[in-house]
Amino acid sequence: MISADIYLMEIDANRFRRARELLEVKTQFAVAEDQSPYRVRSKAVIVLTYAHWEGFYNECVSTYLTFLRDTGKKVRETTWNMLVGTLSTEMDRLKDRNHSPEAACYFVEALRGALTAGFDSFNADVVKSRSNLDFKKLKSNYRILSFSIDPFQQTRIRLDKELVGWRHGIAHGDDPDLSTSDSRDHVKFTQELLLILADQFQEEIVNRAL
Repeated sequence: MISADIYLMEIDANRFRRARELLEVKTQFAVAEDQSPYRVRSKAVIVLTYAHWEGFYNECVSTYLTFLRDTGKKVRETTWNMLVGTLSTEMDRLKDRNHSPEAACYFVEALRGALTAGFDSFNADVVKSRSNLDFKKLKSNYRILSFSIDPFQQTRIRLDKELVGWRHGIAHGDDPDLSTSDSRDHVKFTQELLLILADQFQEEIVNRAL
């Protein structure tokens, strides 16, 4: 039986580091009413908070997959949905070959190997984020991981509109309406989301270490 402590501590350490950095963001940039030209302070807060949201999620995924690899479990021994991570290349190949009979045979042959595969061959990209971690993407990734999306249901509108939407607009040269935004509250909201992520990944690690 593998000890979960090192992986739990890694998630805690990453969250604490990001919490300190977000506190510094709040101190340096966040104000209730941003009077800076072009609302630069508010925009800086939005870009930085999103970076911490996506960055911490990806760190949690990496720690979780490392834990699963270190347990020596086969992918199918966790959840069947996780087989997506071992078959992603073959699924792409099946699509690229227009689902031909030959491609289907290759896929079935790959499936036989996937049933005995460990996490050394798991493609982490299928459950990570690459710049747009909105509710839809999180839900899709969580389905593969077999995590419950319920803790994020109450935050989904704000997550999509503010944390992800505002950042997306800024990154693409738009000028989102930030007239009603409170940067300090935005940082607090992000910190709360990081805590939810940490709790979920740590709970899954503890449960699978038993």
